[in-house]
Amino acid sequence: MIGPARPAISPAAVRIYEAPPRRYEEIALINSSAGTTWLFPNRDSLDDAIADLRREAAALGANGVLLQQVYDRPVGGLSVGVGGFGGGRHHFYGGGGSVGGPLINRRVQAVAIYVRR
Repeated sequence: MIGPARPAISPAAVRIYEAPPRRYEEIALINSSAGTTWLFPNRDSLDDAIADLRREAAALGANGVLLQQVYDRPVGGLSVGVGGFGGGRHHFYGGGGSVGGPLINRRVQAVAIYVRR
């Protein structure tokens, strides 16, 4: 908490700001996760994270969310491998392969604000 909370409002009344509005008061630092994905985060998960920020801000009585940063945090990796072997009457064969990549957790950092109109 940075400032005093206000009575809760509807999440639908919370506006998202990418740049600071003219007159506002900071209420709280808020964060949300857009989920963990393999290689490429998707847009739907970011929309869900922003909806979570709206709900959190509304519970504090904030009528705005000022986005500060969207960043990816590596949280490990995922590797999938396959292999096999077999043989016939006059031959033997084997093979294998794998694919891997990082697991990424997309985070959204923001400030719940009250915009004075």
